[in-house]
Amino acid sequence: MEIQIKIGKEETGPKTITVPSTCKRVSRHHAKLLWKDGILTIEDNESTNGTFVNGKRIAKTKVTENDTVWLGGVGGNDHYQVDVKKVFSACRESEEKQRTDYSKEFAGVKQAYIEYKAEESKLKNSQNVKMRVVNFIPMVVGGLCTLLGGPGFIGLAVGIVVTLILLSKSSKHDIQEQITELQIKYQPRYCCPKCGTKYPFTTHWKKLEADGKCPNPKCNAEFVKKSSKTTDV
Repeated sequence: MEIQIKIGKEETGPKTITVPSTCKRVSRHHAKLLWKDGILTIEDNESTNGTFVNGKRIAKTKVTENDTVWLGGVGGNDHYQVDVKKVFSACRESEEKQRTDYSKEFAGVKQAYIEYKAEESKLKNSQNVKMRVVNFIPMVVGGLCTLLGGPGFIGLAVGIVVTLILLSKSSKHDIQEQITELQIKYQPRYCCPKCGTKYPFTTHWKKLEADGKCPNPKCNAEFVKKSSKTTDV
């Protein structure tokens, strides 16, 4: 992706830096910046008073975030200092907005779903074991009542059964709370890596992959990298 930014006192528009008229040593169309593949280059437009990077006058050179760039001279009210860090930030933001290939990031979305389902399965299996035990005990107690008889024993048995029913209901409530906590834990990862749209855990990652893109109509993130077509000559 390429971004060109023009700099000067008469430069106007979205991809420009308009220099204040008080900077008298800066030309109307003084210089231009070119962003390509994460690299920023500055080129002087044969201005009268020159472009300076780290105090050295240049015609064209690469610029890093830590470099100091002046137009028309170094220091002074008649000169203009370019905010290099701001330029880098703006270019990266613009590049990110236009980027559509999120196939690499989607691997993390997929992994979040897999990890969530694994933990959810453990919780549910544990719950099933508890429920089988709870359901089995009343049968045992009932059998003992038949064999041993006696009102005292029957009253104790009824108390045990009631307690088990209450424990069963409490256990179901606890498991649901734990699943909710799991969803809260993994939700920040099970979402669109670009727009942040949260995906319900009822939506399998395979469905997202099959669709090939984020379901948010305002987002252009694609989860499957498009293969480049080649033709035989």
